[in-house]
Amino acid sequence: MPMKSKLLTLFWVLGALVCLGSVSNLYAINFWTSEMDTPTPSAPETSNNVLPPSYQTATPTPIVVPSIQAVAPTPTPRPGLKPVDPTAAALFSVVIPGSGQVYAGDPLKGLVVASLFGVGLWQTLDNLSLHPDGSGKLVVKNEDIGSLVGLATLVVYGFQIQDASDTATHYNKVNYLTFNLGLSPEPKVQLAYRF
Repeated sequence: MPMKSKLLTLFWVLGALVCLGSVSNLYAINFWTSEMDTPTPSAPETSNNVLPPSYQTATPTPIVVPSIQAVAPTPTPRPGLKPVDPTAAALFSVVIPGSGQVYAGDPLKGLVVASLFGVGLWQTLDNLSLHPDGSGKLVVKNEDIGSLVGLATLVVYGFQIQDASDTATHYNKVNYLTFNLGLSPEPKVQLAYRF
């Protein structure tokens, strides 16, 4: 079948569907506005303005009720706990690695971080130490491994400083020690003041 005849057939089919749709719309309009509608009975006239029992029964009418959202209760801080300053936790970790995590309330994480940093520093210094070779010259024990371990130790050192601040912030949030003003300039954005 050539392309021209396919397009012509397609246009005929679309035209028939459009005509059928407009006819069905006219029939629907005539159906709903026709005289075949069931009229709503009017209330009969009574002498004492008392309606018969058939007119006093309630008919179910759907009512749209706005949804009510319960306001979440404001959490109160746990008694006896004081907030932890994230900046102080980061500064403690700068001086002694792992001490910021201990200050922020996670001593196990502080011990792990301090152990990783200590082992890394020890291996770096050991591999970069100078030893005499057979000819009496001083050479580095293993410069490549010492450099790699030193780089990994620096990464652990930087990570643990940021982690100490994050641990302190998490501690304050879990124990409801962060004062939340409740202002929301954008959806899901809140202003918070740490004290």
